[in-house]
Amino acid sequence: MSNKDVIILGSGLSILDLSSEEINYINQCEVIIAINKFMAFYQKSQILPNHIYFVDAYDLSNVNFLQHIFNVCRKNKLEGLTFIISKTILEHPMTGQRFCSKRIAFILKKKYLEIENEIHNKLFHGEKANTNLFLIPENCKFELISHQHWLEGNIWGDSLQKPLFHYRGSLSTVLNYVSIKYPQRTIKLIGVDFNSPRYFFQDELEKLNFVWKDWTTSITQEKKTHFSAIPYQGTTIFDKFDFMLKNLDGTGNIVYSCNRDSLLIEKGLVKYSAVIS
Repeated sequence: MSNKDVIILGSGLSILDLSSEEINYINQCEVIIAINKFMAFYQKSQILPNHIYFVDAYDLSNVNFLQHIFNVCRKNKLEGLTFIISKTILEHPMTGQRFCSKRIAFILKKKYLEIENEIHNKLFHGEKANTNLFLIPENCKFELISHQHWLEGNIWGDSLQKPLFHYRGSLSTVLNYVSIKYPQRTIKLIGVDFNSPRYFFQDELEKLNFVWKDWTTSITQEKKTHFSAIPYQGTTIFDKFDFMLKNLDGTGNIVYSCNRDSLLIEKGLVKYSAVIS
């Protein structure tokens, strides 16, 4: 048993099957990464992640949901969290929904995107107040990343400054992230089921008063399973799982699923492990 385990939290229904002992163990782990919508409903799971991966920023529904997650964290006065978000939020600081003020955006862009100092005055001289900003939690860390197109590149990243691997789902990129930040660690997949279109927070999700459905929602409802597991343009996330595991092996990371009913177990792609082991 080691609290050095890296916990990756999906939003599958098996989250609701965790015992109080398992929940307590997870909450004591040093690295707990929640994928996408999970963080908005962390209280239902009784698990408090310390890393939040939310890189999808390509349409209104995802922008809405990222702000909702920020609002939940602000309301509950959560601090010390690490948000893993998309660099694209900063790529167009002059228009649209912005991560922060243009002046702060410049500082972050300089650090992560290496823009030149002389651009500063042209972009930010006489900056006016802008109310169309994300309101972010206090005292949190933000790691800005990018990932490859899901059908192009397919290169395993070795630095957060380069586009990370991405193939048919966020899990692929999260695993690449872990290989860089937390090598030589056991990775436990919890709630990463791939066997249902429903989330453990489905009822609460349906009650939200903003647009949250994206283009994949109707597909998952029709096929009755997770989008990453649905053949799309002839592919599923499982097609590249051996590639992912081989690269993780190179950084000393071993991956286990903690749900015997996960499609990853059913397909023989990873081995089962108890949450507490």
